[in-house]
Amino acid sequence: MAPPGMAAAADDGRFCLPWAAPAGAAQFENWGDSGIVVTSPLTEATSTDVSGDKQQAQMGGAMTQSVAVHVDSCAVSKDGSSRDQKVQRRLAQNREAARKSRMRKKAYIVELESSRVKLAQLEQELQRARQQAPPEAMICSALRFHPAINYRVYSASAFDLEYARWLDEHQRHMTDLRVALAAPQIGDDDLRVLVDGAMLHYEHMFRLKGAATRADVFHVLSGMWASPAERFFMWLGGFRSSELLKVLAGHVEPLTEQQLVGICSLRQSSQQAEDALSQGMEALQQALADTLAAAAAAGAGAGAADSVTNYMGQMAVAMGKLATVENFLRQADLLRQQTLQQMRRILTTRQAARALLVVSDYFSRLRALSSLWLTRPRD
Repeated sequence: MAPPGMAAAADDGRFCLPWAAPAGAAQFENWGDSGIVVTSPLTEATSTDVSGDKQQAQMGGAMTQSVAVHVDSCAVSKDGSSRDQKVQRRLAQNREAARKSRMRKKAYIVELESSRVKLAQLEQELQRARQQAPPEAMICSALRFHPAINYRVYSASAFDLEYARWLDEHQRHMTDLRVALAAPQIGDDDLRVLVDGAMLHYEHMFRLKGAATRADVFHVLSGMWASPAERFFMWLGGFRSSELLKVLAGHVEPLTEQQLVGICSLRQSSQQAEDALSQGMEALQQALADTLAAAAAAGAGAGAADSVTNYMGQMAVAMGKLATVENFLRQADLLRQQTLQQMRRILTTRQAARALLVVSDYFSRLRALSSLWLTRPRD
């Protein structure tokens, strides 16, 4: 005979174990005696569905959380890897900058050591001059500390080397311009970048000449850094702006009427400035010659002591006049620089590109003529 709990379950036709139904969804009878739970079919089905849904929801949530954690970990790893790459790249850049800085420092130290050796040699020569000719040594000592003289350590060959490098870079700019003008797909914006780069390169050359002028004005003025044919046409250490505009006028066409007027006006003003600088240079040469002649006449009729004193005074005056040569040379370079800038403003981008090529070809032909002349057969 079945127990009461079993009879109830038999009437329903089903038995359910205690762990098959969730708490709160079943009725408990005689829990302490048998532990059998009696449920109805509707309750059991509902509880089973609810349990399955909850389990699926829990499994879906767990999977979502695991995927999110995996994605976050991947993002963190990628972000960390990118940050590491940036740090490594920055460290590499810092090492390269430090290496270049050390190289510059070594070169500077070598240059200082070379200057020190040259200075020691000059001091030794000056000491020998004092022992051999005391009056001349007194003159040199007086001139050395004259306020009108500014002694600098320089090397004329350094400017020659820098100018040679400038020429190589200039040829690269001209090649780029030539290729761009020959390519029909090149737009004005891209061509303007090349033209502006060539103009900036000219400004770099003027800065080099300015530094060389302060170091040795006669080296720049003589044009020994240029080819012989270039020196033949040279005016105050460079080209004449008016002659350059004359060369451009016939090769940069078609020009509008307004452009023609602008170029003619620029050429006229350049010619006037060149004439003024030339007259000033001639007056300076005459004044310097008169100063040296007066010093020679005064020294001829004076005693030894007075001769040295007059010589020192007149040479100090002459040195002061020579300082004016730097001003003339700087003004001539400024005129050349402003002429190129004005030409760039008057012409269009393509016309300016052709003008730069015309100027470059003109000076290239002068250098080629010099090479041919130097290598000509001699009887």
